[in-house]
Amino acid sequence: MSSTSSERDTSSTYAQERLYLTEEEARGLEDLADQVVLDTLAFYDRFRFVEKRVVNSEAWKDVGRRDNLIVYRERSGPRPTYPSIRDLDGRLQIVPCRSAPSVKIVGWLQGTLEDEMYGLFADTDDSVQMRSSYVNDTVEDFHWLANIAEPTQEDPFRYCGVARCTLGRSLPIVKTRDACAVVSMGMTTTKHGERLGYYVVHSVDLSEPASNRHYVRAKASLCWLKCEQANGKVELYMKGFAAPMGIVPEFAAFPVLVTAVLGVAQTSDAAYSKKLHWMIRDTADAGHRTTPPPMDEKAVCSTCQVVRKIPVEIVERRVTMNRCSLCILCMHRAKTASSVAFARREMRSKRWKSIDNPRMSITDTSEDLQPTATPNVPDRAFFETR
Repeated sequence: MSSTSSERDTSSTYAQERLYLTEEEARGLEDLADQVVLDTLAFYDRFRFVEKRVVNSEAWKDVGRRDNLIVYRERSGPRPTYPSIRDLDGRLQIVPCRSAPSVKIVGWLQGTLEDEMYGLFADTDDSVQMRSSYVNDTVEDFHWLANIAEPTQEDPFRYCGVARCTLGRSLPIVKTRDACAVVSMGMTTTKHGERLGYYVVHSVDLSEPASNRHYVRAKASLCWLKCEQANGKVELYMKGFAAPMGIVPEFAAFPVLVTAVLGVAQTSDAAYSKKLHWMIRDTADAGHRTTPPPMDEKAVCSTCQVVRKIPVEIVERRVTMNRCSLCILCMHRAKTASSVAFARREMRSKRWKSIDNPRMSITDTSEDLQPTATPNVPDRAFFETR
């Protein structure tokens, strides 16, 4: 294996803030995310069993394809003037933004469900930045404000939290958009007995001082469903919308949305890179072994090698990328290795770093991670900046 290094700047302009939630507030946010999954699952069932996996071309326009996925934009005719979004009380609220068409992605994924969820999973600021370097999405300045549900050994892909991020960079005449959302991910079983992975990003309005807002606040409600079929294949169904707010033409906003949702749609390749990261690390740390190391340090001909950029670490909010030449045997090992085992290993590794994590832990969902108590401050502010 050979490698060269490069860096990707992910420096954040945000002050690192913490969000204080009561148990009731946290549970309400988790329930809201769960309801978005149920709403999307109802659309998915209709797509499968009523529409027979045929998208209505009168309501949806085919606007792009990637591998086995098709991206659709809701046509302007039947679309309501404004989209609506579910609030914490379960009611639908109108979002006053015209340039917010719904997007839908359907198709088939190449990896296993575990690979998709491992590549998708991110429960720290650094892991989100790492994932962005894999999938090249439009997310910048990502910061988790609060934990709500955390992974366990039995459920290593479960996480729910509140986060803030910016979407893209400022342009001369268009201000950068930011978003505050509850993000939820995990695996469950459908009423048909199928294993289902889900990922939700749903905007929430919190008691944040207006003076803290440096960007235009966008709103979004997006849900990705990854369903394992009886033949072992994984089907993707994604539906949602993103409203940039303000005055932004649809032709400028929609391509940014498509880039972001496609990045999260296909994450098995990110899982392979994450596994390779650990395999390379094991090889570097190994003194001597009686069995071959996970990564073969041998010369490889050009026809038997794969060149990949693998993020290896984040130093001062910069992702260090290694351009590695890997043999096809190592790639095969990475693809067939258990994603669950690697996810559990990451969880154990992060446990030792959690003492330096500034986020507030809300619910005690892990035996290994203890919740941090909310300070008893009268009339506490929702946000605290350090």
